[in-house]
Amino acid sequence: MNLEKQTSIAKLIPPILLKILVILMIGLGIFFRFAHLGQKAIWYDEVFTSLAISGHTVAEVQQEVFNENIIPITALDKYQHLNPDRGINETVRYLITSDPQHPPLYYVMLRLWVQVFGDSSVGLRSLSAAISLLVFPSVYWLCLELFESPIVGWVTIALMAVSPLQIFLAQDARQYGLWMVTILVSSAALLRAIRRENLASWAIYAITLALGLYTHLFTVLIAISHGIYVIFRHNFRFNKSLVNYLLGTSVGIFIFLPWLFVVITHISTAQQLTSWLSSIKIDNPFDLIAIFLTRLTRIFFDVNLGSENTWDNKFILESKNLYYSIISVVFSLNLVLYIGYCIVKKCTKSISLFLLLLGGVPALCLLLPDLIGGGIRSITFRYQLPLYLSIQIAVAYVLSFHLFFEKHWRQKVWQFLIVGVLIAGLVSDVMFFKADTWWTQARNQSWQIAAKYINKFDSPLLVTNDNIVNIGASLYFSHLLKPKINLLSIQSDHLPPLPQEINNIFLWDDNHTNNQDLVVRFEDNKTYSVSLIDPVSELWQIEKIQNK
Repeated sequence: MNLEKQTSIAKLIPPILLKILVILMIGLGIFFRFAHLGQKAIWYDEVFTSLAISGHTVAEVQQEVFNENIIPITALDKYQHLNPDRGINETVRYLITSDPQHPPLYYVMLRLWVQVFGDSSVGLRSLSAAISLLVFPSVYWLCLELFESPIVGWVTIALMAVSPLQIFLAQDARQYGLWMVTILVSSAALLRAIRRENLASWAIYAITLALGLYTHLFTVLIAISHGIYVIFRHNFRFNKSLVNYLLGTSVGIFIFLPWLFVVITHISTAQQLTSWLSSIKIDNPFDLIAIFLTRLTRIFFDVNLGSENTWDNKFILESKNLYYSIISVVFSLNLVLYIGYCIVKKCTKSISLFLLLLGGVPALCLLLPDLIGGGIRSITFRYQLPLYLSIQIAVAYVLSFHLFFEKHWRQKVWQFLIVGVLIAGLVSDVMFFKADTWWTQARNQSWQIAAKYINKFDSPLLVTNDNIVNIGASLYFSHLLKPKINLLSIQSDHLPPLPQEINNIFLWDDNHTNNQDLVVRFEDNKTYSVSLIDPVSELWQIEKIQNK
């Protein structure tokens, strides 16, 4: 695209039909964001969100519940509901001691939110749904700053309104929807500050950057991509923009210093909780890249085909989804190549540079360590939000240009394509609307099967231990298991005698946590026999061996 067409698209006024289409998409997007908020079972990550706003810490749960005493599963309820005697300070205390890698902004907002709207699944997730609406003005502002084009802003809003990625994050009681908003707002604030070069604009950028850091630590990668953009934009000259960027970033980091100190002083806890990202290996780098590419298609089309299991490295898709996976990889590769070509070849240097850096720098910072040392950082979808946002904006820009600057018959083709993309998003949204669980919610489906199996028995006992993964799993099961079920936590180094009067005893086993040792201990004990009920959910049944 030459400079003349770049200027022309900036001057175009969005036609009425486009506005009507976008408003319709926004309406449908709002419906899918708020509909059935309580239908899906709370999942593993969300139980820790509930634990955070309850004001209790993991150490308290370990001490009060996981102490080798048999307790009813309902005893875990208080760690999943709001405690009026514990306020925001206790929520922050939980994050400091139990989850320091998660900054407090979202959790403090949620703690205040549930005081008004309740702590049910609907109450928890409605904050994320409300925050997701801020994506619309945020991305529109960014498109105005980047392209100076209302047309691109309208088309981008349409794509994001029905994007299955956006819908999922809008119904997830985690901080990633808020992180998307801070990425968009801080990026728009940077471009505005460069354009205006005044104190107020750079102060706004510093504040938005600090808000991003208080939402997600990976905002530092956004700041780095912004810095590289400023340096390249001004041809490595140490000028006013670079000085202001350094000052603005320094102020943002200064505001973030209190939590940075928390992360540094609790670095061992953070490393332990995130060790799974590097410990799980994918031997073939081509498999890693293939999985990375399949994630890209799910920005626009996702019907819950395919599964992942981040705990035991079962990343190979089921055979029935093989063709879908191949098509996804081919489509994603062609999409990246074509969009990359359009951005580099046809856009102005500043536009192409910004989009490539905003998505590329965070993506490469996660992908390269996985390729070199192993791990799954790059294919953990929620960490790639900067890349996904960049691709959505780039696709909207390419669609906008072709819709208005192609010849008549080609315009028809591109009109058909944009309608097809929107329909693909709506089909995905309907599938998500009807689903009980989604592929992104690791092991939810298999755990629900295990819970249904246990619920069939009268007064069964669930045995587990007190490592962090099993604590989360037990909290998760407390939402699914019937009140008649009891829980027994045992230590990994010894086995206490199990109660004779209970006939149905189940062991929750997770290979990722080396809880397999418990199975071996029961088998070596010669007093019990252990049988695997479900290899996917890793549920075992323990029976007392009768002496002959």
